[in-house]
Amino acid sequence: MNQELECPTLSHHSFDSEVAEYWFVLHIHPRHEFKIFQNLTAMGLQAYCPYVIQLRQWSDRKKKIKVPLLPSMILVKLPFHKRAIVFNCNGVKRFMFYNNKIVTIPQREIDILKQSVEGKQCLNYSISCLKVGDQIKLDKFENSLAEIIKISSNRIWVRLQSINLKISIDL
Repeated sequence: MNQELECPTLSHHSFDSEVAEYWFVLHIHPRHEFKIFQNLTAMGLQAYCPYVIQLRQWSDRKKKIKVPLLPSMILVKLPFHKRAIVFNCNGVKRFMFYNNKIVTIPQREIDILKQSVEGKQCLNYSISCLKVGDQIKLDKFENSLAEIIKISSNRIWVRLQSINLKISIDL
């Protein structure tokens, strides 16, 4: 399945434990995903930058290139009390917030994303008599509500309401 964007579900933690690590979403400078990913991993941090290989065509040639699934975003896993260390990396703008709370992503959803990107798992949905504006639940994202924003003959675009990000699902 070729997806434009995977979208995490929000988790609100109390961040009590000094030992527990959480997956955070970093907003970064556009088109710097791979460089910042390299810099974060060089700092010893566990980072994840999901991507797909796409064939792009120019006027004189075709080329396969890596395209980030989360434009201007990188996922990083670290303890809550050490989160400021990411700002030592040039290009990191801020953490993602929702309803004035820092967004964390459960490990389960990171695993689903990794499996989906690596082709080990497909997100299958049965689509029938749906129209733009309908609400559907995405079971792979803990039954998060998504609003259908566009439908074509072989693809459906939905907006995951929890953090207002668009997902493209091949039919």
